[in-house]
Amino acid sequence: MTRRLLMVLASLLATPVMARPAATLEDLRALAAQKSWAELLERAEDLPPAKRSDTWRTLVTEAATAEVEAATAPDDKDPFAVARKARALGQRYEFLAKAPGFSSARDARGLKELERCLESEKSGCVDTYRELARDAGSETMLQAARLVKRSHFAYIAMPLFAAAVREGKAAGACKDEALAEAVLAALDLPSTDARAGDARKVGFEWCWSALGARLKAATVGASSYFLTNTCVPMRARKALTELQDDLCEDAGL
Repeated sequence: MTRRLLMVLASLLATPVMARPAATLEDLRALAAQKSWAELLERAEDLPPAKRSDTWRTLVTEAATAEVEAATAPDDKDPFAVARKARALGQRYEFLAKAPGFSSARDARGLKELERCLESEKSGCVDTYRELARDAGSETMLQAARLVKRSHFAYIAMPLFAAAVREGKAAGACKDEALAEAVLAALDLPSTDARAGDARKVGFEWCWSALGARLKAATVGASSYFLTNTCVPMRARKALTELQDDLCEDAGL
């Protein structure tokens, strides 16, 4: 009896498993009608590249947007669980970056999760957010920076303000008062601090027309850290008064 049972089991295990048929565009439409977003995304790439039409991209975008909007973090271990999911979807389907609906959902959830991380006082909130929000627009990054600044020292938000300016391509952000305060605060850090480096780029390269007057005024009575960060670029822009230049020379700068 035992030998016979073993033979039956061996026969069953040897039987080939039938693979699930590849999904068609009609299948994806049906999944969308059922709001089976996760399965739609799982099966979307069943279609060969030649058949991935505008309709296919619309279905994928709708599914990805719905998944991000409806997703909930399973626990407090990773405050950025949904942002990671959105990032992964954006890397998997590059066209999502240009889809306004998906971008809006991604950015809104990212900001919400940044706030959650800050409230839980976890470390690395700013660095993690910046890594996951690489595709976020300037206004979103500006909102994130303000969010950080409200509950932390101004210089903590400097990397996000720098990302909002985007190498001078978002001039409007340069006029933000919170950004100016962050730049001045970060210039009061050691010159080797990355946030001081961000402040120098923002203040002297990307936003000089908006911040120049504030930077010149702050030189008087400034700390040695501030002078170390500002004397050379200020001199290069011929922005130092004779008194300020003397202060810099006295500091060996």
